[in-house]
Amino acid sequence: MASGLTGIARDRLHAASPTAVQPSRLQTLSKGFNLGHWQRHNLADGYYTLATLQQYKRLGLTYTRLPVVLSTFFDNKNPGVLKTDSLVTLDAIVRLHAQVGLGIILSPFNHPKSLYSDSAVLAKFVAFFKAFATHLRNTDPEKVFLEVMNEPNAETPQAWDRVQVELIKAMRTGAPHHTIIASSNVSATANDWNNARSLPLTRIVADKNVVYNFHFYEPFVFTHQGASWGWRATQFMKNIPYPANLTTVTPLLHAIQDTEAKKAVEHYAQQQWNRDKLITLLFPVANWARTHNVAVLCNEFGAIPWTVPRGSLLRYLKDVRQVLESLGIGWGQWFELDVYDAEIMQALGLKPIRH
Repeated sequence: MASGLTGIARDRLHAASPTAVQPSRLQTLSKGFNLGHWQRHNLADGYYTLATLQQYKRLGLTYTRLPVVLSTFFDNKNPGVLKTDSLVTLDAIVRLHAQVGLGIILSPFNHPKSLYSDSAVLAKFVAFFKAFATHLRNTDPEKVFLEVMNEPNAETPQAWDRVQVELIKAMRTGAPHHTIIASSNVSATANDWNNARSLPLTRIVADKNVVYNFHFYEPFVFTHQGASWGWRATQFMKNIPYPANLTTVTPLLHAIQDTEAKKAVEHYAQQQWNRDKLITLLFPVANWARTHNVAVLCNEFGAIPWTVPRGSLLRYLKDVRQVLESLGIGWGQWFELDVYDAEIMQALGLKPIRH
């Protein structure tokens, strides 16, 4: 595909009948920001205010995604009954979104690895998810979305499927009318950490009111350069450009002292990452969705704004956002951004706010 979707590609994407999820809900899931602060802090700290959400609405955003840290609500000794300390705060956050007219995805974070292999642990989470969904069943299903789990990491997508089927059944019992956001395994195989490739391996569930989600941080060498967490090699990568080829990247290699990092950056250059490369990764996701008459969502994408070169960041955000939109896939930016940064907001196709 030379510079965008070809006519044949567009025809294939529009050949199948639409998903069963209501179009109004898919529109709500079209443009989002993640409330990432609340993955690490108490929900009651008031970090995201009514004024913040009103700014998001003015930008043209349609939803946010809230990390729901499981330990805040999950009682291991009595999993069918929610911890109540933060429920009032959670309900208030949901009401703020309703007041502003934004959708909200509630996404459980920090689940145990034993969930994939221990039937007793799974049984506890089935009880919890039923209770959590029941608590939210009287919220507006046009605006409130229930995600199964943030970034499951089972050995294979199939191992995660067995868990997800049971959790979705439990959630549907508790909230019969809400759209559920199915989670795809973060890796396609043990050695292939690419959520865009793992999504088409995800089992289609019988429930039709489901959107299938994936995260997109490709190419990782670019998006996570300088990161001090996760893959150790990223901390040695800096000034990595996008788009990239051997001509633009080779001069940077001599400054990288770590062997693993240098090899990864060189491989990144050889792959010639650009807009067309993004299309080759994301088109199969959209084609899979059309083939199976399901809706897909990318509720996390982005690059670290404090380590990625500014011009490259702008080009990357614009390219990924435009490719997703051209394929009919809603998106959610992960890293917190300055809403007054006109260039960044424009790269995301949003309406900049003036001071």
